[in-house]
Amino acid sequence: MSAQPALSQRPLPQTPPPTPNAPAPGRRVGRLILLLLLAFLPAILTVAILALCPPVLEAMSAMVLKPQPGAIPWNGHDRITVVAMGLTQRTTEPARTDTLLVMDIDPSRHHVNMLSVPRDLWVNIPTYGPGKLAIAYELGGPKLAAYTLEHELGIPVDYTVALTFHRFADIVNAMGGVTVDVPQELQDPTYPCLVGYAYCPIDIKAGRQHMNGWTALEFVRERHAFAQQDLARVKDQQAFSDAAKRQLLSPLTWPRYPAVLSALQHSFLTNLPLNDAPAIGAQFMLARKGNVDHEYIDIDNGMVRPDVSQDGQSILVPTSPSVLPAMIHRLFSDPVVTGENASIAVLNGTSTNGAAIDVENTLLGLEFHVVTAGNADSAGYTQSQVIENTAVGGTMDYTARRLQRILGAQLVRKSLPGQSAQIVVVVGSDIPVQSSG
Repeated sequence: MSAQPALSQRPLPQTPPPTPNAPAPGRRVGRLILLLLLAFLPAILTVAILALCPPVLEAMSAMVLKPQPGAIPWNGHDRITVVAMGLTQRTTEPARTDTLLVMDIDPSRHHVNMLSVPRDLWVNIPTYGPGKLAIAYELGGPKLAAYTLEHELGIPVDYTVALTFHRFADIVNAMGGVTVDVPQELQDPTYPCLVGYAYCPIDIKAGRQHMNGWTALEFVRERHAFAQQDLARVKDQQAFSDAAKRQLLSPLTWPRYPAVLSALQHSFLTNLPLNDAPAIGAQFMLARKGNVDHEYIDIDNGMVRPDVSQDGQSILVPTSPSVLPAMIHRLFSDPVVTGENASIAVLNGTSTNGAAIDVENTLLGLEFHVVTAGNADSAGYTQSQVIENTAVGGTMDYTARRLQRILGAQLVRKSLPGQSAQIVVVVGSDIPVQSSG
């Protein structure tokens, strides 16, 4: 990540005041990135919708949103689950997940389920062992973070999107800034700098303010200037979100769309096909007019409780073994996969012992119909494959496409006369499986 720009135009970092209760600078992020993602994912999709209308804007979108090599396309009809991860990262440290939002989009019903998952949830991270969900990204990037959700919680993940604070500022600057009505002055001498561990005091005046990227970031992050810290910050974040969406819809912003689209393309680390953004955006916006359900895994609703790990970390654990599976089944169970009930064989195409069993257990947790596991014809598969076995026949196309996206696999259609399963999954070394020894 690049260092924070234009530091010469900001107050010099100050030494933290010697107060015993002063908050640690790196601990203020909380649920903020969730808001940033909620603010800018609709913004991305709004831009995509508009790009479908005027031919000029459509041409802009086509020029900027190029398909990424290796990205698995979406047909615009299948149900998909997108995991949005808000990342915290200082210049000398690896990124880790601060906030995680799962969005399940069902085009057939124009319905979206959203689930916020806490970063301190204690899970078993495949190949690494027990740890907080937040460190899965640090250990293995988005693929391991997604596989952890699938393996441990039974949440299917078709695509991932990740955003850092620094990139948030880039998007705002590409828009030409955002004009926000600030309800009250914000002053905080202990606002944490994004570079290093010192403080960068802020002073944002009340009233109508046109904010550049860094000021906007300060505005949505700040909470210690208020008596009701989190409540006041949520209101400010919502005010910014509304202002950003209004500005994107304004014709005055249209000339900036190429810059905005370019900033968006370079701001999000994703395996989502960017050239499919207009179709995904259309489904999301249609769902917002209909039915969007947002649920949380948190202490307040009794899903989790605080605990302490053996090494002394403050963690969250489920209140009972059944509470999370019941919620996840209700939100993410795919009736089309259940209806096809395609038989699946999982074969180990690597030298990792137990790879097929690990993937079998993961797919069973995702409610796929796995009938057998074994070894492939080779242990040298570097990319996983999902094979539609034409020798068996039957309805399996939807299930095969869903498996392809969830596993990030190559989709193949061919006859396997010696195999009775309708679909064969060959596990490659690209899946972060848990070894059995």
